[in-house]
Amino acid sequence: MMGSWPKESPPSLEQLCIEFCVNNLWLLVEEYPLMQGVYFRPNIAFPRGLSDKLLECMVSKIPYLKIMEQDIFRLFCDRSCCVLTCLNLRHTSVDLKQLKHLCQHPISEIDISYCEEIRSNYISAINQAGPNLKLLRMGGKLEGYENLTLYEELETMCELDRGDILRNNDKVLCCPNLLSLTIKDVNFIEFSPDEDCDNYHNDPNGIQEDEKLRYFFKALFQPMAKLTQLDLSGCQLRNDYLDILSSLRCLTSLSLSDVLDGSVSALKSIAKITGLRHLDISQGNDDTFNVPVRYTHPEAVLAELVHSLPHLTSLDISGTNLAGINHAEPTSHRLKPKTSNYMEEESMSCCIRGLEGRHLDFLGLLDCTGDACYRQGIPAKQITGDASEAQILLSIHRYRDKPHLLTRGLNNLFQWFRNPPPNITDHCCALEGILNGMNLNKHDKHVQISGSASLFYIAKGPHKDNITSQQKRRMIDCLLDAMERHNTETTMMRNGCLTLCHAEIPKDVMYCYDRLVKVLVNMLKVEMRQEYGDDFIPRIGIFLLNSLACQVDGKHKEAVGNLGVVEMMCKIIKHKLTLTECDEVLEVAWSTLWNVTDETPSNCQKFILEGGMQHFIACVEKFPEKEELLRNMMGLMGNIAEVKELRVHLMDPKYMSVIYAFLSSTKDGIEVSYNSAGVLSHIASDSPETWTVLSPSRDDVLRGIVQAIERWPLSSKRNINYRSFEPILKLTRCHHTPAVQYWAVWALCNLTQVYPDKYFPILESEKGIELLNQVFTHPGTLPAIKILASNILDSYRKYKDGSEKVIEDVVMASDTEDDEHL
Repeated sequence: MMGSWPKESPPSLEQLCIEFCVNNLWLLVEEYPLMQGVYFRPNIAFPRGLSDKLLECMVSKIPYLKIMEQDIFRLFCDRSCCVLTCLNLRHTSVDLKQLKHLCQHPISEIDISYCEEIRSNYISAINQAGPNLKLLRMGGKLEGYENLTLYEELETMCELDRGDILRNNDKVLCCPNLLSLTIKDVNFIEFSPDEDCDNYHNDPNGIQEDEKLRYFFKALFQPMAKLTQLDLSGCQLRNDYLDILSSLRCLTSLSLSDVLDGSVSALKSIAKITGLRHLDISQGNDDTFNVPVRYTHPEAVLAELVHSLPHLTSLDISGTNLAGINHAEPTSHRLKPKTSNYMEEESMSCCIRGLEGRHLDFLGLLDCTGDACYRQGIPAKQITGDASEAQILLSIHRYRDKPHLLTRGLNNLFQWFRNPPPNITDHCCALEGILNGMNLNKHDKHVQISGSASLFYIAKGPHKDNITSQQKRRMIDCLLDAMERHNTETTMMRNGCLTLCHAEIPKDVMYCYDRLVKVLVNMLKVEMRQEYGDDFIPRIGIFLLNSLACQVDGKHKEAVGNLGVVEMMCKIIKHKLTLTECDEVLEVAWSTLWNVTDETPSNCQKFILEGGMQHFIACVEKFPEKEELLRNMMGLMGNIAEVKELRVHLMDPKYMSVIYAFLSSTKDGIEVSYNSAGVLSHIASDSPETWTVLSPSRDDVLRGIVQAIERWPLSSKRNINYRSFEPILKLTRCHHTPAVQYWAVWALCNLTQVYPDKYFPILESEKGIELLNQVFTHPGTLPAIKILASNILDSYRKYKDGSEKVIEDVVMASDTEDDEHL
């Protein structure tokens, strides 16, 4: 486990090159319609080793690639382009046909755990890897699927003849060099209960179903002479099947988590596998409310088991009563010399009677009866439990591939984060354990919810600045994976959003910008269908979308619009209008629309097409006193007015009369009035012929703009954020309509006077100084406008002089330091 934070370092050149290839995949592939798929271009090939890393990178980036997941696997089926040795396809949608092609490579490792498209007939595909295969992981229960049965495998692989002959010379897996095998959540007890299977239940030769399954179990495992590690966690099997495993002479590690359910006879069978160094008989699945699992005479049973396994150094009895009761005698802390019976005294102080005389490297005691992990004198170097930070952190690392126990460990971690003291001090170790566990158990909502709860405390905790950029990406990816898979779980969505709020937006999420927007929009859709069962979700979802939209350029704003944000905000506004409810959700929805339409005509048009103008009028009528709401709505109207082609949609008496009325508003300081004048100025900047409404008339509007400007204090603080002055600068050229020019120059004067450091650089970069000089020297410019332009130009000169003085002072200070070092 980690003890200190890793140093921030860039990726290796190889990793950068691989990521470049994956991110620009269309440079390497082309579509072949006749072959119905995407393939690598001619003359492109990847060597052994690099091919594995390329596939691994592609699988990890599936949510970001503009290519179907199925096409990814098809790419690697061509052995002339690549050579694979490792297939880590966990949680992917690889299908049986593709697996068969992929297994034709010289594969040494295969992981097809939790692959929902591979439900049967996969043994023949795996056997293609044959002698090369060293590691195999398969199975795993997915939500919505029952435990895998072996019926279809038996049907295709096991041709029973007179009850004792199997095809393939009594072998199921033809992998003679297999060292590590994991089969999870598979039913070895019964065939599929389909009605079509009656012939198997009623064999004419009188062979019983359980006898057939025993043959299969024997044919599956007995030929694996070199197998050293076997994990059957979550499998359903008969206790007498375990006798077969004693023939595996090389077996040193056996995991039967959530298998035994208190069977003493099963332990007797395990005791025959005398070469075991690691044994896991833990219980974590409490679906039946049967944890901790209780064995009869637990202390004697454990003692007999351990005595039979002389090489055992690692034992997990979590979720059971095998630790018995605490028999350790009170220990005196008075110093005294060691006696000749010292070792005997040490063994007598062992708190677990079944382990007397043994000292293990590891002992799993999580959720054992009698609070076993809290005892003194536990005979092990490393212990899982909930008695200390070390036990909790070890739990989430050791149980990373055991979702039930991992969930318990993560819940304990969360309680320590939530209710200190005691405190979790090693945040780095906790973070790595959580990320590994969540990544390996994407399918399990309990792991995702529990893990994300603790990620929140790490993301906002005292060590947040130590989190590296790579760890941040892994954390964000884990959260997005969970929020995509479990989007109907309110707690998961809440945890994810709260943690993401502590990211530096948009900087930390630019690499996954579109994906994050999709997740948030989909979350709001789910909440809309549930009619806001929890108002917190729409509130934080809209807040995050608003944060994402307000600090990015036009390209990303367009992407936000294309991903459905405008439509979603309009639906939320309509829903709030139906409820006659003006709250933070409604206000931020309008703020989000204001941001996504800023200098983005396509989003302005989407707003209009979604009936946004009708929502605007309805909100004004229902909530006329809500200053924040009015400011946000008028800001949005300003964005629409900046688009010449869309101004015609504003040229409607009911819209224009409302906007005109806001000229005299004093709500929210000058903001509502200022935005109203801005909207009307943009509309009036077109020729008089385009003004098609009789009331208010164009002349009345222009007079109203001037009167409003003359009321506004030039030093007014502003609640607005301009990223560009381009729309305003266009209006400074409007000599034919002085009122419009007046508003534009006043706006620039106010902003540069109150916020010179922020806005003079923008004005300078967009050639605004040259334009204002032209305004000042133009013979037709009104005196009031000239005064404002002159003020801006004078302030700019002072600003530049001040900046140059600061630079000069820095240079002089630097020169002085250099002199001192001479």
